This record gives sequence, structure tokens and C-alpha cells, in this order.
Amino acid sequence: MTLSSSRYSLIADGHHGRQELEDNWHTQNLHEAYGPKVRSWHTRPRSPGLKWHKHYSPESLKEGRVLVVDYLRQELSTQGTRKVAAQEINNIGDLRRLYETDRRQKSVLRLFHVQNADWAEAFLLKKFNINARDDLVGSDFGRYVCYKHPLNRAGRPRLGGKTWETQHDPWRSISKTSIGLDYLKCYGVKESSVKRPSDTDGKMMELNCYDEATESPKYGYNVHAQRLSLYLQAEEKTSEVTAGLDIKNPYDKGRAGEQRFHEYFPDLETLDNGNAIIIFENSKSRSIRDTLIGAREKWESRWRRLPFYLAYESQAVSNDDEMARLCARTIISDVWKALGEDWQRFLDKANSHVEILESKIYERPADESRADEIWRNSSAWLRCERLSYVHDNVLREFANNLREITEDQSGSDWLSGNLEE
Repeated sequence: MTLSSSRYSLIADGHHGRQELEDNWHTQNLHEAYGPKVRSWHTRPRSPGLKWHKHYSPESLKEGRVLVVDYLRQELSTQGTRKVAAQEINNIGDLRRLYETDRRQKSVLRLFHVQNADWAEAFLLKKFNINARDDLVGSDFGRYVCYKHPLNRAGRPRLGGKTWETQHDPWRSISKTSIGLDYLKCYGVKESSVKRPSDTDGKMMELNCYDEATESPKYGYNVHAQRLSLYLQAEEKTSEVTAGLDIKNPYDKGRAGEQRFHEYFPDLETLDNGNAIIIFENSKSRSIRDTLIGAREKWESRWRRLPFYLAYESQAVSNDDEMARLCARTIISDVWKALGEDWQRFLDKANSHVEILESKIYERPADESRADEIWRNSSAWLRCERLSYVHDNVLREFANNLREITEDQSGSDWLSGNLEE
């Protein structure tokens, strides 16, 4: 190759000239080999962001929504990368039509993210037989989901969390487990409505902050308790009812007459018996942006591209079963990471609130008029501390349930990173 004399003169300029000469030579080689459209690595444009096809107005954000993500089987992938089918659903008709297609048979794992959608909750509770009353295959998790917010006692939310034991359903060839927990969400106070609401709206506490313009303390946030519920269902390859046991089939159509008139009797042929994760969320503002997993934000975008991230992280995927396990493990771990980030945001605001309160006390230590404020803050911090212990217990119990579902030691590693944090 022949280089011009002007490029040779760059060598006399020292290290920077040599580096520029090498870059020009590298670019020219690429152009000669592959054409002028090929660029060197340092001039490559950024890839476009993930596209969302529907536009949400401020009103439609409060109408409820379901994100459905299907991770498809290996034979449907043409170039080695797993295909993902995602759809946003805003009404019960589209949700029902989703099961009229053959996409469920093509997926190794289906994810539902339900946000403020009462119509979707009722449909999914029946579709997965979550609200079953039978002692063998039922639990009260369906009733827990129907309570969209923590129960109130004396106008204050009663925070808690619960883990449901792993259940094996040999008639459906599945195992299932679930959790529910309350968490804290900070809502900023608008300047036009600084009047404090009444204590009967389920508010956890109030937080002060510093005004960005004047750096003076002001009433900044209302802290509300919100609820998240997660249901995990896994297929069982070998599952059969033990012979000789006097156990009645809860799905036997002949037993439909034994049900009470107002009770629902499940039809085994219409139930969804595949690998699935359902995340139920409700926000105080009724906006899909104010849940723990915000709509179209970091975690949802990650789940839509999850096979790509798994390949980037060098996660070996040998078959469809392994793919379903890795995707489920990542999604569940991401939910706990989102909870940790929510705790961090709350504690950052709480630290500023405590600093403001301490400054007021240090300025006038003999002022007893702040005794009520100090007591209320002490009581609120105690409830927050109890909630952190509840989250820790739920996480550990859920990790044990995951180990039982996977039936091997790898299940203990699903939430090991979250346990350490």
C-alpha cells in the first residue's frame, strides 16, 4: 500500500502522530476490504434504543396495563439468538385473544407484568388456578392479590410480607410458589398543593427536604406503602399421582356438583400449565410509572432483551429448559435488585429529613414543642426497620422454595447475590 508524504510527516510529531497514522491506515484498510460504509471501531454509531409502539397520555397511564413477554423455543431462532415476543395489553379482550394464538406453545417461559389492572388479575387468577380453594392445589395467595394495598390500622398501613410454600400439582405437572410484600414509595409534593392530607389516606409518613433554590427546609415527600406479589410456576417433566392413595382428583369434572353455586370450578384443559412468572403491582397514584418496576423503564427493557444479555454475560444455554431456568432466575433477581434500589432512594431522602430535624433540635434544645414530631419520627423509623427484616425473611424463605422447585443445588444460587446484599 502507498501512503502520501503528508502521512509520513506525522511520524516526526511523536506519539500522537504515530497513533493518528495507525488509525488512518486501519480505516483505509477497512475501506479497501469492505467498502466505504465500514467505519473503524471508534466511529461506530450507537445502536438505536428499544422501541415501544404505543403512546401513553397522562390519562391512559392510569388505566391499567399488562406487559407479556414470551421467550421462544430454540427451533424458532434463525441466527442463534433467541427470539422474544413482547406485547402491551390494555383490555381484557386482547388478553383473552392472546390465548387464542399458538404463541404459548412456542414459548419456554411467559412473563406477565400486571400494573393496576383489575380485569387482568381476575383473568390470570383463573387461568393459572391461583384462586383455587382445594386444600391439595389451592392457597390463599389469590385473596392476597385482591388486596391491592396494605391493610390500615388506625389510619396507618400495617406493613408485612409473606411467602407461600412450594406446591406440587401432579395433575397439571407443575410446581408453584409465590410471595407478597409491602414496600415504601416516595411521592413528591406539588408546589400548588402543599397542604398536608389527612391521616386516613394510608400514608406512612412525611419527609422534609431542602429547597434547591433557597436551600431551606420544606415539606417535600409523602411516603406511601405499596404492594407487590409474585407468582412462579415451573413445569415438571416427571409428575404422576401415587397409586393406592385415596386422593380425589380436584379437576375431575364429576366433582363439579360438589362445588358451591358461586364457586369457580377449574377446567384442566383450559389452564396454563407452562413455565410462567406473574408480577402483580398496584400504585397509590394508579399510574403505571409509579410501581416498583416502572413501565418501559430499565427492568422491563432488560427483560425484553434478556437472551441478548445472557449471551453477553457468557451464560451457557444448552437447551430450552436451561433457557427457561436462566431467564426466570434473572427476572426474579432483578425484582429484588429493584427493591434494593427503592430502599436506597428512600434512605437518601430519609437522611436529609433527619438532618433537618437534628438542626432544628440543636438550634433550640430546650423547645419541648417538638416532642410530638420526634416521637412520630421514632415510631416511623421503627416500622421501617421492621419492614427491612420482613423483606430479609421473605427473601430467604423464597430462596429455599426455589431450591425445592429446581430439585438440585443450583436452585440455592438463584438469590445468593441478593442475600449477600
